[in-house]
Parts: sequence; structure tokens; C-alpha cells
Amino acid sequence: MKPTKVRNNQRYRASNQVISKQIAAPITKELRKKYSRRNARIMIDDTVKVIRGEYKGITGKVSKISTENNSIAIEGNKKEKLKGDKIDIYIHTTNVIITALNTDDKWRLKILEKKSKSKIKSMKEESKKKEENKKKVETKQVDKKKIKNKNGDK
Repeated sequence: MKPTKVRNNQRYRASNQVISKQIAAPITKELRKKYSRRNARIMIDDTVKVIRGEYKGITGKVSKISTENNSIAIEGNKKEKLKGDKIDIYIHTTNVIITALNTDDKWRLKILEKKSKSKIKSMKEESKKKEENKKKVETKQVDKKKIKNKNGDK
């Protein structure tokens, strides 16, 4: 099978669980620093901002999610039909950025706050370096005191 065919099978014939994972968007810089990750799954009641396309600049809460089209509907963003009915406008998830996360779900928060293995490794290395620096400073101070005591005795 050619790679394009395999890729299309993965994308268009995916199970519902895989599709729900694909509905993700990047998060703002403040949230990146807080959770140490670049993107998150979009959930209902997340606040998003449209950064590309016809509706660029619109911000609001997510009211509906369409897994079939990988798109979301934002509250207050509606289009009027000829008959006068108002319908939701669906925006593709690649065109939005998450500005605030819905923190009602404890399971989601637990996953977001998990740190990656590389992050944990770097934190351990930093703490070791700090401890080594403290030991060096302490030994220097002890050496200085000994030198002062020797000079004072003479």
C-alpha cells in the first residue's frame, strides 16, 4: 500500500476514540507555561479564539463539537438562513487557539498537569546542580573561616 493510502485510512476510517484525540488545538503562551504543553483537546465550555479564516478574531465558548468534520461551534456565532432560522457556524479546529480551559473536569486537569518525562529529567538535573553549588559555597565559607582563625591566632 502506498503511504498516502495508509495515511488516508488512518485519518478517514479512524475509530471514534482516535477521532476525539484529533480534535485538539494549540493553547496560549500563558497556558503553555502553566501546563508545559503546546496543545490540548477541545472540550465544551473551553474559551477559544479564531486565528484564521473568514471569522478571524472571534472569541467565545465552545458550544458544540462535531467529530465528523473536526470542527466546533462557538456560542453567539450564528448564521441566518433565508427562511429566518439561525444555525451554528462550525469552524475547523486547526483555525482556533485555546485561550482558557474548562477546569470542571478533574480527570482532564490531572492529565494536563502531568509533566513530561524529559521535563522531569531536566528538573532533577537542575536540583542536583543547585545542591552542588550550595556545597561549594559552604566549603568556601568554611575555608575562609579557617584562614581567618589562623591569621587571628598569630
